[in-house]
Amino acid sequence: MSYKPLNILIVDDSDLTRSSLTKLFSEYDCNIITSIDGLDGIQKSLTSKPDIILLDILMPNLDGIKMLQVIKIIDELKKIPVIVISGNSNRTNVFASLEAGADKVITKPIDEDALIKAVEELTKGRLTHKSNKNELTVDNTIDELKRIYIKAFPQKEIQINKAIAERDKYAIGNIFHELKGVSASMGFPEVTEISKMIELALNSEKIDWNYIRHQTEEIISLIERKTFSLDGE
Repeated sequence: MSYKPLNILIVDDSDLTRSSLTKLFSEYDCNIITSIDGLDGIQKSLTSKPDIILLDILMPNLDGIKMLQVIKIIDELKKIPVIVISGNSNRTNVFASLEAGADKVITKPIDEDALIKAVEELTKGRLTHKSNKNELTVDNTIDELKRIYIKAFPQKEIQINKAIAERDKYAIGNIFHELKGVSASMGFPEVTEISKMIELALNSEKIDWNYIRHQTEEIISLIERKTFSLDGE
């Protein structure tokens, strides 16, 4: 039987998460297919027949739980292993994912070693390193992803300021949920930690919006310093 690279479908509405996971698996001999929501994810599953699906929970149009419920009743898709990657690690969320058909649940920020191990287990060892891996190329890829992250941040800043001005707890929560999940792997562990603190603040009975604004300003300062550092290289 001829060798076939592993087909991995990543379903997540965050462009940063998709970029982060694509970077992670660029070191392996596999094909990456991406999707931005549950409805598109089902369609991509039907057309590409992936060997494994990495699935976010919070998405527009059709969330991850509903997508799972749908693919598990489609004969040609129901045996595809699914790893749910979620920023919400409470028992209810984990149980709902497993009940809907997830094979494993991994929380954000993503433990890359744990994710790779889970993919290897669920695909019976088909995930293999590229034999001609070039460390310089990988380093260049990481630097390029950092630049993508930084380039995308001004738009994130606009969204954050709008959500704070409108006291929109749901919108600000989604933004920092995303930043928490991908920032560390993009080289910004401080942003992940601050995002965690902001999520905790949003769960308070009385939200301190001045605190959230202050923490946001700290993140912006961190990004600006990194931008200056990369531009000076």
